[in-house]
Amino acid sequence: MNAANIVVKRLGHRFPIFALVVVAWALFSVDWTGAVHRGAWDALVFFAGALAAPDLSGASLGSALEAAWTTVAYASVAMTLAITLGLPLGLIASGTLLPATRTGTGLAIAVRAVLGFLRAIHELVWALLFVAAIGLSPAAGVLAIAIPFAAIIGRVFAERLQDVPEAPVAAVKSSGAATLQQVGFVRIPFVMPDMISYLFYRFECAIRSAAILSFIGLGGIGFQVQIALSDLRFERVATLLYTLIVLILVVDIVSARVRKRLVG
Repeated sequence: MNAANIVVKRLGHRFPIFALVVVAWALFSVDWTGAVHRGAWDALVFFAGALAAPDLSGASLGSALEAAWTTVAYASVAMTLAITLGLPLGLIASGTLLPATRTGTGLAIAVRAVLGFLRAIHELVWALLFVAAIGLSPAAGVLAIAIPFAAIIGRVFAERLQDVPEAPVAAVKSSGAATLQQVGFVRIPFVMPDMISYLFYRFECAIRSAAILSFIGLGGIGFQVQIALSDLRFERVATLLYTLIVLILVVDIVSARVRKRLVG
């Protein structure tokens, strides 16, 4: 049981009241002065009109498709790195791979601490750090996405492995299976359908992050949106945003089909 579930359980029926108090406190803690400037509503109406009539010219669609391909390429590289790092670290952090000795428990705690540190820093902050270290380059953006995503994937994978019911694990253990076999034949197959679905969700997040991190040299949809906004070409901005939405929908559909096939 994670910390959030423990807090909810202890608060019991008082949790909704506590949540409302926290939300109210947060709302009143924000300085809303100047949140809406003069002409904001006119700009919103203008942008809504652009959303209703996007630029569907051949040049605009071609540019949007090229930017989408660039965004997906960088997101794919970042996710490959994140999965390659996150799954092994999550396996160690779960404490199910090594015996429950002082060394095994200490290693699991240490890896959990590392994962907590890596995911506590947002990818935008990682991007600034890598830009300072290696300059404006696609590598900085890819690493800025991969590192926190690896930590998040590792943390989720570790918790899923810990939540596997003990009955099938005990059955395999009673047959003489070693710890590694218990993990490989029971725990990992049990969590893989949900993990694959979750990894597709993280891929969606990677696409959005790759679009946002255009300012450090990734290019892609975000970079094209920035150029279009600078030129006040809101119809082209609408085309790029719709392209990003289509990308997310395609990933969601593929995720649903893959998970259905795995569960089936």
